[in-house]
Amino acid sequence: MASAAIVSRHFSKLRNFSSFIRTFTGGKIIYNKQGKTSSNIPSSVPGLSQDVVNVPNEPVGPGAAKNTAYKNPEYFCYDKNSYYQAEIEMAKYRCPQPSTKIYYKPSSQ
Repeated sequence: MASAAIVSRHFSKLRNFSSFIRTFTGGKIIYNKQGKTSSNIPSSVPGLSQDVVNVPNEPVGPGAAKNTAYKNPEYFCYDKNSYYQAEIEMAKYRCPQPSTKIYYKPSSQ
């Protein structure tokens, strides 16, 4: 019986927090979306360039080549700057960071 009281007390705290958020935002529903349509998204996105990963034809690790048992030679071809170069190349394809300051307004209204 005592555990039921503890559980209901915890759920009431969650409910109060939820209603606080609705009060804080003025009852508005916030969607973190920009009004971007699918026609603006490029249909063909190229892969990463040779600056990120350069896979030679010969084995690069212990039995790692495209024509051997270990089919993932790319694992051995990254260096300490590959991650940062990939971030630079993919930056133009990333979605913008969501914002709680900008409310979503549908274009039909």
